[in-house]
Amino acid sequence: MCTQYVGVDWSSGEWVSIAYTDGSDPPSVEVFEEITGVWDHYGTSACRIVVDVPIGLCESLESDACSCVEEDGELSRHCDALARKVIGSQYRSVFTAPAREASKLAAAGADHSEIGDTNEELTGKRLTQQAAGISEGIVEVENLLLGDGDREVLIEGHPEVCFRALKGTPLEHSKHTASGVAERLAVLRDVPEYTQGDWRTVAQELGREGHRVGLDDVLDACALALTACAPNREFHRLPSDPQTDAKGLPMQMVYRSENQLISE
Repeated sequence: MCTQYVGVDWSSGEWVSIAYTDGSDPPSVEVFEEITGVWDHYGTSACRIVVDVPIGLCESLESDACSCVEEDGELSRHCDALARKVIGSQYRSVFTAPAREASKLAAAGADHSEIGDTNEELTGKRLTQQAAGISEGIVEVENLLLGDGDREVLIEGHPEVCFRALKGTPLEHSKHTASGVAERLAVLRDVPEYTQGDWRTVAQELGREGHRVGLDDVLDACALALTACAPNREFHRLPSDPQTDAKGLPMQMVYRSENQLISE
């Protein structure tokens, strides 16, 4: 029987994992070098593991097996477009996910110009440095899910979508500002599973272990973990009926809300 609900944030080449456990308070925190470490630790005990990297990728404009959306000669995931729409002024935080071959090039350490050229050839659009920077994590997660990982347990979430859904209205401030931190802490405090100061408990534990993890990454992982805690009636997918990519992986972002964020 599963008992844990986990949020995982990809932070500077490490996986920061926060877990809430049935009947247990406060949350626990672990840091892993590889996503396989997360799966080995939580795979048999977690009901949901919500991770902040794209799962399900575009192939190319020419591929018949690609379920991505083509608009104005550019190919992209439908969930990315919907996410930008629902989070309002923070829309720039949703990076366009790389095409599968471009992500593999980036993960292998290719030059950014080569990565950009490849992604443009495949999708009609170049790739940002930020999107290329998370490709190592994207490839790790994909390899896990195409192997021993369970795609019903390990699922994609975006922290800004999660915060937006938990708050009920779009956030006003960037997470990199003091006002943005205060805004997100206020959102977390209203979630039933969250206990006052959980973020501080997590931060102190990370400090004792010598990990240099940013406060924004801690808050992101908290939002993902609390999303994983959602009762079934509050657990939604964006889009509500996601398509799968050429490898059979769902292209979606999950969130927690009493109502769907958008009419599709």
